[in-house]
Amino acid sequence: MNTRTTALTALAFLGIVSFAPAADTKGPPLSPLKPAVSELPFLISYWCGPPKAETNIERYKELAECGFNVAFAALDNLWSPADKAQEEHNMKVLDLCKEAGMQALIWDGNMSKVGGFDKAPTPEEIPQIEKTLDGMIAKYASHPAFLGLIEGDEGMTLPGAKRIGAVNQYLMKKDPKHVPYFNLLPLYAFTVRAEYDTYVAKFIEDGKAPFVSWDHYRQMFGGGDESTYWANLELMRKKCTEAGIPFNQIIVSLKHMGYRECSEADLRWQVYTSLAFGSRGIQYFTYWFTKGLAWADAPSFIDKNGKRDRKYDFAKKINNHIAKLGPTLIKLVCTGAYCSGNPMPPGAVPLPDNAPVKKIEGGRVVVGCFQSADGKRYIFPVNRTMGFVVTTKLTLDEWAESVSEVSQDTGELLPPTPLTDGVLELKLQPGYGQLFLINDKK
Repeated sequence: MNTRTTALTALAFLGIVSFAPAADTKGPPLSPLKPAVSELPFLISYWCGPPKAETNIERYKELAECGFNVAFAALDNLWSPADKAQEEHNMKVLDLCKEAGMQALIWDGNMSKVGGFDKAPTPEEIPQIEKTLDGMIAKYASHPAFLGLIEGDEGMTLPGAKRIGAVNQYLMKKDPKHVPYFNLLPLYAFTVRAEYDTYVAKFIEDGKAPFVSWDHYRQMFGGGDESTYWANLELMRKKCTEAGIPFNQIIVSLKHMGYRECSEADLRWQVYTSLAFGSRGIQYFTYWFTKGLAWADAPSFIDKNGKRDRKYDFAKKINNHIAKLGPTLIKLVCTGAYCSGNPMPPGAVPLPDNAPVKKIEGGRVVVGCFQSADGKRYIFPVNRTMGFVVTTKLTLDEWAESVSEVSQDTGELLPPTPLTDGVLELKLQPGYGQLFLINDKK
């Protein structure tokens, strides 16, 4: 239970289109891509939600106030077996989410009857699997706050990907408006990189995944360990872009098992670096205090007494900022994310010649490069330090005339900022990033 993740987005909501330059675009031709454009909300969620005893409108309005738009399963309901009380609890969660202006991913214990995702299904099992899925669809699919079913967490084997694929295909066929959710392991759970690459590929190909989610916490282990962080993000970015599906990273917020207590900058760094690679939202592990896991009664956003920790306010600020970026980000595809500064972290990709940014000066930064279906280009520079303000100078390509920031207060484009000699100068707080549209010369 030390790593958790969320999935988002049904194929019925995916508009798979090819990028082509707009008629008046001055920049170099764009490569054909298949971005996953979803009508679903930009996902801001968590693991370990308010327990069943705290399932009330006050707690769900508290979630919404913190900037969460998708509720995850209650701390003491996740993985529990199905019974009448669980069904009543799940319907109560959906009703509360509707009232609070949220959606919900639901754990129904009948999912366990589908079988563990450690082996492929036999032909004889398929009818019972489909019957079980039909029962869950009938219970929840008509509720306006229902986003999808939680399938499982981290337990998939390579043969088991075919079982997930059978479940996903059937759910998407019978209930295409909702999304099945399964969470994958991080890269550091594998000793051989090639085995992890195969594991992710099998989930996408055999698992028929409409969305990919995984958790990665080592960046907050002790003094920090980025040895697999950037490589994991880059692998997911590439594979999901090739497949035309969105992805989401789960980050750590609970002090446990050697993972440190997170400052506001720690949380912000994890969120904004994820978004720079194209993550279609974020999940935190955990929201509620988790007895038996938390180190020395360490709080998450809510402490052991049910009170708000200071991290609640940290997350509220971050979530409400990225929620304003979400409507723009879900319409873009990340074409690359490039690091600068010394030392370069393991697995990071340096700036290539064909990026819209030609030079990065002034310290440790990661710059996400994005493009839209109509040929517009965006950049998302992020301070990749957790403790220092960075002043960076980005030299853009010769076709760039100005940039317009996407406001994190309104979501609207701010007035253009002209470039002097093609240079954009920024002062970025630790872990903070800004999203800009690049305006071409006319």
